[in-house]
Amino acid sequence: MTLVEPIFNIYLQSRYCVGKILLIEKPRGLSEKMLIPALWLAALVYASELTLLSVGFTLTYLTAKVPNFAHGTYAGVGIYVSFTFAKVWGLSPYLGFPVAFIFGGIMSVIIYILVIATLARMGGGSIVLTIATLAIQIALGALINIYAFWLRAMMGGYAQNFLLKENDFEWIGFPGIFPVAIGISIAAVLVLHYLLTRTKMGVAMRATAEDPELSSVLGININQIQLFSWFLTGGLACLAGAMIPMWFMSTPTSGSAIITSIMAGSLLGGFESVYGAIVGGFAVGLSEILLTYVGTELFGTWVGEYRPLVPMFFLIAVLLVEPRGLQGAYDRVMARRTTMPKTKTAPEAEKEEGEKKE
Repeated sequence: MTLVEPIFNIYLQSRYCVGKILLIEKPRGLSEKMLIPALWLAALVYASELTLLSVGFTLTYLTAKVPNFAHGTYAGVGIYVSFTFAKVWGLSPYLGFPVAFIFGGIMSVIIYILVIATLARMGGGSIVLTIATLAIQIALGALINIYAFWLRAMMGGYAQNFLLKENDFEWIGFPGIFPVAIGISIAAVLVLHYLLTRTKMGVAMRATAEDPELSSVLGININQIQLFSWFLTGGLACLAGAMIPMWFMSTPTSGSAIITSIMAGSLLGGFESVYGAIVGGFAVGLSEILLTYVGTELFGTWVGEYRPLVPMFFLIAVLLVEPRGLQGAYDRVMARRTTMPKTKTAPEAEKEEGEKKE
C-alpha cells in the first residue's frame, strides 16, 4: 500500500474538502470566501516533511559516509508516536511531536553506538555499514509491525491503516497540520543554518564532513560529532514521520516506503550539501504529488498506483545528467565564471592597441 491515498481522493472524507477543492473561509469580518486546491495543500505538507527527511539523510551521509537506508523507517516510528498520543492516550498528536524528536534522536544514537560504531571499530568498510543499515531497517520495520498488532490485540482497534485528521485543529479555515508542517520545516532549516555557520559544533561538523582524519588531528572529537549528528538526523526523521498521519493514510510500512523519495531528494540536492538537500527534498515532494495528479487527470486513476516511479525518475535523471546533483551544477557554473576571460573596457582596449603599435 502506498503512503498517500490516490491524489484525486486525498482529502475527500475531510470536513474541509468539497470535491477536489478546499473551501476556506477568510477570517471573521470578511464576507468573501476563497477556494484553495486541497492538492496544493497536500503537496506542500508532504514536501515539508520530505525536506526534513532528506536533510537528515544527507547529514548522516556527510558525517558517517554511509547512506542510512533505515532513515525512512525512523519516520515510521514517528508515525506510531503520533498514533499512541492520539488513540492510546487520548491526547493531541501535536504533543507527541517533541517526544518524537527526542525519542527518534535517542533511538538513532543507540543504533549508532551498538551497530555502526561497533562495526567501524571492527574494520567494517562502507559496504558492510550500508548492509547493516538495511538490516536495521528490517528489524525496525518488524518492531513497528509487532507494536501495531499488539495495539490491535489490546485495544481492539485497527492500528495498521489509519488517519488522524479527526484529531487535527482548524486555523482560519486551514487544517492545523498545514501551517505546522511548513512552520516546522522553515524553523528547522533556519536553526540548522545557524548551527552549521555560527556555532563551534556546526563548524566541527562541517570539518568532519570534509576530512575526518584531519579534523581528528586538529583536536575535534569525531565520536562526539557523530553522536550529535545521528541524534539530530534521527530526531528530524521521527519528527517528520509524526506529521505524516495528520494528513496521509499511514501503515507500519509507510516510513520504509518513502526511502526512495528521501534518496531522490538528497541526490537531487547533492549528497555533499545540506542546503542542496533542502531544495531537492522540497522539489521531489512537490513533484511527486503534483505529477501523480496530472497523470490521473490525463490517463485515469490507475496512474496513482505508479506514484513511486516519480522519485525513481529523479534518481535516474540526476545520475545520467549530473551525478552530483544541484551542488555539482552550482560548482560547475561557479568554475566557469572564475575561468571566464575578463571583458576589457573601451579605454583599456585602446591603450593595449596603442602599445602594440609602438
